[in-house]
Amino acid sequence: MTFLVTMHRPIVNFRHSGCIPKSYIWRRLSAALAALAMAIGAVCAAHAETYTSKPIRLVVPYAPGGAGDVIARIVSQRFASDFATSVIVENRPGGAGMIGAMAVAAAAPDGYTVLLGNTTEMVVSPYLIKSATYETQRDFRPVAFAGFLPQLLVANSSLKVKTIDEFIAAAKAQPNMYSYATAGNGSAAHIAGALLEKSAGLKLLNVPYKGGAQAVTDVLAGNVSIYFSGIPPAIRHVKSGKLVALGVASSKPLSSLPNVPPLASGALHRLDLSAWFGFFVPKDTPQEIVSALHTRLRQLLEAPDIQARLLELGVEPASMSAAEFERFVAAERKKYQDFLIELAIRPE
Repeated sequence: MTFLVTMHRPIVNFRHSGCIPKSYIWRRLSAALAALAMAIGAVCAAHAETYTSKPIRLVVPYAPGGAGDVIARIVSQRFASDFATSVIVENRPGGAGMIGAMAVAAAAPDGYTVLLGNTTEMVVSPYLIKSATYETQRDFRPVAFAGFLPQLLVANSSLKVKTIDEFIAAAKAQPNMYSYATAGNGSAAHIAGALLEKSAGLKLLNVPYKGGAQAVTDVLAGNVSIYFSGIPPAIRHVKSGKLVALGVASSKPLSSLPNVPPLASGALHRLDLSAWFGFFVPKDTPQEIVSALHTRLRQLLEAPDIQARLLELGVEPASMSAAEFERFVAAERKKYQDFLIELAIRPE
């Protein structure tokens, strides 16, 4: 069998050197890589431009009326006006936030199903609830950080204590006479109360409730001594004098409550336990979609009027890049896992 080989005349004549110069190879390779990068960029830009061509479903794993639900509705309204894109808020409460989280983890990774996640279901619940079928880092991509939700330590005014030091002194003088409310096993209030007890060397009674509203009601009634509450349910009672704010579980004062001292210092330095909210999508969502959604959410959340509305809810606005948010979530998972082990808070 005979093969006919046709030799094409080279574009450049290298007869003097006897070989192709490396500089020529690198120039040609660089040009090819540049062309490839431009092609990939064009494809990504096309995806980003067509993204939000249909309504976005924003899943809120809590009941209507809470801070998370209000944040979602602020975002949905502003998204529609700023980007001409409909955002449908879907409340999926239950299972300590897991029902909504599982629905988003199983959704198509196309950027049209987004979760407004909270510390509970994104950090704590996967460790504490055996029926959890998702794992945060395996099944989600963090997109944009919304803000911190600090915990306000409140006490019934009948205790006659005005500061955390006064409460610690009273509790040490009468072990097992004072109690702290929680919003369930492994809740932010449970972890904060148990950590206060251990860090200050106290013996307190843990009184669990099904939710924060019930806990605040019983602190008001004097049935329980203290509670690490979200700001919205407690602040009006602090202003009326029925509850005393002993401090915030933070390392610095809050812009919304500048006169309430931070608790995370000295022996209580680990009481920097602000809850937080952020937006997540299913893990395999393309990077260009994540970037486009992050840019729009960050632009929206950094608007002064939106930040003012968040502060009214007791949410401290904060800004992170998508990469910073991802590292933050990983650090939070490790921090709370260590707390659960140390405080012997076990799965249910």
